[in-house]
Amino acid sequence: RTPPPPAPGTMSGFGERFHRAARERLDGFRRVAHASPLFSVRLRPFRQARNLVANAGAGNRVGVPQHDVVPFVVEPKTGLNIPGEFCMRGETKGCAPLMGMGVRVKRIAGVGVKVYACGLFLHPDAVKKAIGGTFFGENPARVAKDQTLFDFVVNDHAIGKTVRLVFARDLESSKIADALAERLRPKLGAHSKSLKTFESYFENVKFAKGTSLTFCADHGKLRTLIKGKEIGVIDDKTMCAALLEVYLGKDPVVPGAKQSLGEKLAASVVG
Repeated sequence: RTPPPPAPGTMSGFGERFHRAARERLDGFRRVAHASPLFSVRLRPFRQARNLVANAGAGNRVGVPQHDVVPFVVEPKTGLNIPGEFCMRGETKGCAPLMGMGVRVKRIAGVGVKVYACGLFLHPDAVKKAIGGTFFGENPARVAKDQTLFDFVVNDHAIGKTVRLVFARDLESSKIADALAERLRPKLGAHSKSLKTFESYFENVKFAKGTSLTFCADHGKLRTLIKGKEIGVIDDKTMCAALLEVYLGKDPVVPGAKQSLGEKLAASVVG
């Protein structure tokens, strides 16, 4: 409110000047308030725009990039967050974008139970360059379902690929290890040294809700990270391909992630 004018003869000269200055300043504030703002801030919904500040690390790190603030993407069925991009070892910029996302559902007594959200990361340009004109000019909807495309991605070890799992419930590590080993054993053999090393990563580990488990396959080496910390590297091309087949093979454990990856890759390789 604007201060009322003083009654005649009730203020000194200094008081009148002070009162007049106060009224002028208040009038100035009102004019600014009705004018266009000098700047504006647009806020996104919290769950859809949570940001992850990069983990500190050396230049040869693996994980969420530290050069910037990375937006999370919310997997809608679980509400869990997947980073929008992921760095392979040695990358400091231009990290692999999130290309596929879905949720692993396990049926228990006829009821679908959400186990984890899954994100798939790779560079579509790397796939396009490696695959050449194989699918050029074809129908993207058909290419997105073509197993040949996925087999190429799985078996070309020069293409870096990352699978990130974020758990939707508390789980014992033995259940995760057993489930993955069951899918890997037919490809690797029951006595595979690589498989035994892989299974050892999960000993005495508990996966609480929100914990991340990440696999990075690059040039025939499989890196495993738990909670963003690298716990081991297996130099085995067969192991890399076998693990990727769990998610990109003919019978994927997370069909939605494979489907969304296929749609994005198809849009890239047909043109």
